[in-house]
Amino acid sequence: MTGTRQTDADVLIVGAGPVGLTLANLLGTYGVSTVVIERNPGTVGEPRAVSIDDESLRTMQAVGLDDAVLKDVVQAYGVQYFSWRGEPLAQILPTRQEFGFPKRNAFRQVLFERTLRTGAERFANVRMLFEHELLSFEERDGVALCQVRNPEGVTELRAKWMVGCDGGRSPVREACGIAMAGNTFPQRWLIVDLDGRTTPLRHTQTFCDPVRPAIRLPGPHATLRYEFMLRPHEDEAFALDENRFRGWIADRNPADRDLHLVRKVVYTFHARVAERWRKSRVFLAGDAAHLSPPFAGQGLNSGIRDAFNLGWKLASVLKWGAPDALLDSYEPERRPHAAALIQMSLRIGVFMQPKSRLHAMLMQTALKLACLIPSARDYILQLKFKPKPYLYEGFFERTANAPHSEMLPQPLVECPDRTTCRLDALLGEGFAVIGWDTPEFRKRAASLTPFNAPIRVVALTRTHEDFIDAAPEHILRARDPGGTLDAFLKDRNAEAIVVRPDRFWSRMGKLLQGNTA
Repeated sequence: MTGTRQTDADVLIVGAGPVGLTLANLLGTYGVSTVVIERNPGTVGEPRAVSIDDESLRTMQAVGLDDAVLKDVVQAYGVQYFSWRGEPLAQILPTRQEFGFPKRNAFRQVLFERTLRTGAERFANVRMLFEHELLSFEERDGVALCQVRNPEGVTELRAKWMVGCDGGRSPVREACGIAMAGNTFPQRWLIVDLDGRTTPLRHTQTFCDPVRPAIRLPGPHATLRYEFMLRPHEDEAFALDENRFRGWIADRNPADRDLHLVRKVVYTFHARVAERWRKSRVFLAGDAAHLSPPFAGQGLNSGIRDAFNLGWKLASVLKWGAPDALLDSYEPERRPHAAALIQMSLRIGVFMQPKSRLHAMLMQTALKLACLIPSARDYILQLKFKPKPYLYEGFFERTANAPHSEMLPQPLVECPDRTTCRLDALLGEGFAVIGWDTPEFRKRAASLTPFNAPIRVVALTRTHEDFIDAAPEHILRARDPGGTLDAFLKDRNAEAIVVRPDRFWSRMGKLLQGNTA
């Protein structure tokens, strides 16, 4: 690093929401000195985000919190769609678990943030400072100098890098002079959070009704959320009238009408992306960088992807000898996928918010006809329309058979002692090299890691073979009984693959030829 001034931390995180706390846990895992500041006295105390996906749960696995998070999660929920007549129309019930977890899961942000905060407290290298508000900052001599107000007054914090995880109205983004591009939509929705539900249905129900579009979302611990679309002439006072919205609830499920009210709020939605995600030593992540409509439940999940992508790169620069230029790959890798998910959410929103009965009839008839075609039905049921986590530019080496990087699947693998585990349990916190177990692979694999990063070597036994000999102590061995890894390598004409800490590959190819082509 070029900075010479003494610092309070290598990384200062502004905002102790899900993204900031996830980043803190990642940096804690990597051994990076980190300070988190949050202007509020604690983590969020009210329901907000309600959906967490398989990629985010994989990130929780990376920081050792998957079991703790899953205690407060309804796993593998689906979505049932109802027509304008209230009749069953279609359903999304994804069963694939290509990344090791169900694709759709219901949670409550209050419990999630509490788990993340407890997780960050495991690390001596992570400090969390609540009731600390960022007032201003400047860069001087390669260090971000931050003026912070706390209950005792104003103090200065110094960090080599700063990350704004401070929400859609991000003061960090505003201070950097970075504009948001996109739209804020006039359409308003009422959110009603309840608890004590008695109906055991685990799946979300979406009522594509042009009179009153609505969503019913069951959650963990008998919680429940309703969302109702409002008309242009209906003001906030109209929507928040409790007798009125309890009537709307009763129209959908009479058993929910009198449940305990936790929260009621009217919101508008945004589809916006920051024009830049970095200014010098300052990065933006989560809602500070992009705002997504709620219809696909991907806003929080996109922020957790930001944290995973940026976290290991900061560790690489600060701990593992990578050049600062590695951090330039953060925005090019993350922006396209975040933008694609925003567009997907907007398309779902058009379907969920029919403007008239004719509009509803046309869209819903088209969906029924599409579901008569097996390939189209599978495309819908298995959530294959969700943009895949691909990287089209960034920190990876293209090959003829692999023009873009992608997240490595995570199957259950068998170890030589006949126990099974998810693949990531073998990959560790740094880089990993995976390839067919040959003498050449055992000899060369450890040399393929970039920088001075920690590395795990995983030698694969083919699906139709068995473990017949011992391996050197530094090499882990695994067999994928389902053949997922076999197919992944074969499709890309690769014998070995270098996997980044965020489980995307950075190099692959013909190890025996000593190249990556």
